[in-house]
Amino acid sequence: MGIRTGQQYIDSLRDGRALHAGGNRVADVTTSPAFRGVIDTIAALYDAQHTADQRETLTFVPAGAAAPVSATYLSARTQAQAEQLLACFRARADLTYGLMGRLSDFMSAWCMDQIEALTFMCRQAEAEKARWYRDFVRDHDLAITHTLIDPQTDRSKDAAPDETVHLVERRRDGIVVRGARLLSTLAPVANEVLVGPYQPRLPGEEDKCLLFSLPMNSPGLTIVCREPYSDNRSVFDRPLTSRYDEGDAVLLFDNVFVPDERVILAGDLHAFNNLIPLYPGYTTMQAVARSTAKLRFLTGVAALAARVTGRDKLPRYREILGELVCHLNVAEGIERACTFDIVERLTAYGVGQPVGIDGLQSMGRTQPRVGTSAVVAFFPMVNKAAYDAIRVIGGSGPITFTEQDFEDPALKPLLEQLMIGPGVPAKMRLQAMKLIWDITGEQFGARQALYERHYSGDPIKNMVMMSHSPKYDEAEALVFRLLGWELADGSLRLKDGG
Repeated sequence: MGIRTGQQYIDSLRDGRALHAGGNRVADVTTSPAFRGVIDTIAALYDAQHTADQRETLTFVPAGAAAPVSATYLSARTQAQAEQLLACFRARADLTYGLMGRLSDFMSAWCMDQIEALTFMCRQAEAEKARWYRDFVRDHDLAITHTLIDPQTDRSKDAAPDETVHLVERRRDGIVVRGARLLSTLAPVANEVLVGPYQPRLPGEEDKCLLFSLPMNSPGLTIVCREPYSDNRSVFDRPLTSRYDEGDAVLLFDNVFVPDERVILAGDLHAFNNLIPLYPGYTTMQAVARSTAKLRFLTGVAALAARVTGRDKLPRYREILGELVCHLNVAEGIERACTFDIVERLTAYGVGQPVGIDGLQSMGRTQPRVGTSAVVAFFPMVNKAAYDAIRVIGGSGPITFTEQDFEDPALKPLLEQLMIGPGVPAKMRLQAMKLIWDITGEQFGARQALYERHYSGDPIKNMVMMSHSPKYDEAEALVFRLLGWELADGSLRLKDGG
């Protein structure tokens, strides 16, 4: 089939899915005011694949195929291929200003990563199923989401909760699953969901070691959406909420049958726990490209806030803006670093090594996790700095009236005269303030900030995990060398018995 149009995407959502939002069963998501804006945004992305100025960047023709498909499924085994893939990720993130964290781009990358990880673990049958699924969603240009997180039943326990999705029956032609998963971003407007690993499982939890896919209209699957933020406000008053509220949901599985061809893992504890750690980096490359696009957008919003308030002329605020520009330059460097990282890892995988080490002596003994470190630490930090900058520069100005108030004939003459900015007409200044409010003060903006904080899961657990990485040992060993120390049997001593 190849790439779809926006209208084909919209038509595909009329599939009878069990979707609940705002206390109601949504019979047709394409006509729901809560989702129409984001559906139109995604449809525009589909249409962009057919335009002369975007087609070459956003699509490619696989070997042996006749029709073009999304370039988000490009292989990255050479530097040229990795840079071509990054260009696609950048372009798609730019079209949505980095505000949609779980576009199908992310799942395209996820599908590519899981094929490589399963192959490296010598799970050839499972890798073949993952490859079949990649080809299926790619060739039909489907919008995919995932659901990875267990219900928050009791976060004090390491064990997976009984309420999470688990295997209840094996059949000759598939499995039956039951339970809940969250937080499925994009689920209300996706075609498919991939249910996969995130939190490692313990021995005895093999019934919860599952990796499988389903159409969103599968019998027994119910989508319960969080409160929609789009409330039919105008694009002027809610320029972001009205377009980019991608939706999050809890997915309920009530004895759902999963056909065998869609079951990649079911009970393999080792493969389940090692799948994500062995991802070579497609997913992190996409995440870094998206995060960089968002940082670029937030930097632009801060610059706009400074311009329409006149604070762009004051050194204190130029300093804040300069820091954001520095962060953006670093982010763009991380993007490029991700292309080298994935090529080196895939090259190492090809010869049976988990990481590449050739040519890395100056950086230590192990290959750095550039993308992962950026996603779990750098981007949450700089996004917070960008949000804080916008709030400080915008001041109280974003707490303001609506477009409808401005257009009131009784108010408009005075508002046009009195509510101007430096070289900025009153209505344009109001438009800027409504944008600032949407990204910082509205439900949409609050969710964006929380989402970035938890983009890669529990930030505290992530930092603890990074403190146990080989890079920690390399840094400590450098200091031991200076002091003439060594670590032996868990105890410190002077080297050479000194």
